[in-house]
Amino acid sequence: MDDIHAILALHREAFADKFGSAFGPGGAERGVAALASAWQRQGASALRGMFVAEYQQQIIGTTTVRTWEMGGDDSGAAELAFHEELGLFGAARSLFALSLLDHRIQRGEGFVTDVAVLAPYRRGGVARALLARAEQEARLRGKRFLGLYVAARNDAARRLYGSLGFATVRVRRSLLAWLIFGQGNWHYMRKDLL
Repeated sequence: MDDIHAILALHREAFADKFGSAFGPGGAERGVAALASAWQRQGASALRGMFVAEYQQQIIGTTTVRTWEMGGDDSGAAELAFHEELGLFGAARSLFALSLLDHRIQRGEGFVTDVAVLAPYRRGGVARALLARAEQEARLRGKRFLGLYVAARNDAARRLYGSLGFATVRVRRSLLAWLIFGQGNWHYMRKDLL
């Protein structure tokens, strides 16, 4: 929990397009504050399944593997934190935008999110190591496969995932995601573990 702000700073850099789209022009700082508040209200459960890479006591990468058993946050903590930080309209806009990226996790799935590496450390094996750790966790939990979504135009990430054994099994198309995020095609990639 002490690393929330460092993690969110990394996510803001790595997912600048999503932050800008979800929280509006110039709203990334308020979005970070809303997410930090939501995570603090949810406690350790907000970060369950998250792995971080550190170098010289600095967080340089993250990934998260979620499972069906972990469930979601039904406490309303995120909605309340977003409302307090962003106001009614900002909270509604942001929560709706972020909901477009949601995924219903299957029982046999380890669902990977938040694959992020600070720019100076990219292409050095950090993401590979984090994804290997996520795969190890999914195997320990008896999962049959890993799944993740990646934007169709994120060629570098798609190549990385492909080199690790992931294959596109479907493409999700969303006009609303295109209007909000400027990208409406998302590849669902899967890696069988059994």
